[in-house]
Amino acid sequence: MVQGGLSETTRRCGNPNCICHRDPAQRHGPHLYLTYRSEGKSCALYVPHEHAEQARQAQAAWKEFWDVACALAAKNREQLRERMQEQAAPPRRRAANG
Repeated sequence: MVQGGLSETTRRCGNPNCICHRDPAQRHGPHLYLTYRSEGKSCALYVPHEHAEQARQAQAAWKEFWDVACALAAKNREQLRERMQEQAAPPRRRAANG
């Protein structure tokens, strides 16, 4: 499991004579990157082709975990809200039978 997003990017190389500089459709790639935030900054980690499937599975596991955790957090918020409303409600008085 790994937190972050996956993106595929094409790039121009450093060779000014390469066709990738003249024709954007001929850029190199696509290359896979894992993007994430660390210490408030956006970061990207290059994922070599031979590790692409492993990275996709790890990111999918994170997404599944995140979905379950968000659903659990929503349920916990609802339960907390209900408990707070129960505690804040004034006790009901019974009508006097007379």
